[in-house]
Amino acid sequence: MSCVGAVGRKGVWQRTVQLAGRLACPDERFAQCAEAVGVEYGPILEPDREQMVFELDAVVAHLYGLNEGQLTHIFETFHEGWDYQECLERVLEHFCERKESK
Repeated sequence: MSCVGAVGRKGVWQRTVQLAGRLACPDERFAQCAEAVGVEYGPILEPDREQMVFELDAVVAHLYGLNEGQLTHIFETFHEGWDYQECLERVLEHFCERKESK
């Protein structure tokens, strides 16, 4: 998979806050935090939570200025013996979607 383009950092930063904020607020104990960040609180169904984590990994990679090869290297070397391929593919999908044409 290959992606080309530049990313609008402000939009990526805002999306990072939304995703991390929502993932961090699983129930009413976090209502005040959720309100401060501007997200809902409450349980997240597993498929949705997983998708949010993949997208969060992608937007954080953009904020760090990583390219596709660097992001792949992180997944390949993060855990010895880890079956990372499916996660990497899902993260790369979001990573490439975040790219904007120059």
